[in-house]
Amino acid sequence: MNRVACLLGSPRAGGNSDLLAKAFCDEVARNGGVVEWFPLRDLRFKGCVSLRHCKSGGETCGLKDDLNPVLEAVAAADIVVVATPIYFCNISGLFKQALDRFFSFFVPDYVTAAEPSRLGRGKAFVLVQVQGEGAERYGNLLDQYGPALDKLGFERRELIRASGVREVGDVVRHTEAMDDATSLARRLTGAA
Repeated sequence: MNRVACLLGSPRAGGNSDLLAKAFCDEVARNGGVVEWFPLRDLRFKGCVSLRHCKSGGETCGLKDDLNPVLEAVAAADIVVVATPIYFCNISGLFKQALDRFFSFFVPDYVTAAEPSRLGRGKAFVLVQVQGEGAERYGNLLDQYGPALDKLGFERRELIRASGVREVGDVVRHTEAMDDATSLARRLTGAA
């Protein structure tokens, strides 16, 4: 059974990134997986404030807020799904704050450690990236965040991308992206 932590990074409920992530996660559930949903817009949390609790004796983030259960779910998951629209040329600010808290997954000597991550190896990271502009803009954001994802132990990284989806629901008519979502879910759960 695959455990999935799905982080919805759009400030807009029911938007295109939510819908595309739902297509992926619904397929995982159809194939016996368990999905935990975390709409970040509904949570009260901060980005990393450099308490360094996670580097000076603690093994978790020292901030105590609504993001703690999300971080616990990420640590327990086999597949981490992150859905974000492109806002101002990059991931949403909401998701960036959550991603900064992934710093707590690094061991204290992460810069030189043979195994820099508390997450271990073997988890899959799926980025659901939607954007109003065409595919020639912004590129694959997995490339930009690749060095951090490498250190975190996400050796398997997948992108589900839909371009030219501006109005709510446009992604449902983007058959290539919807098909990519369901076929990737089948592959990652071993159903393909």
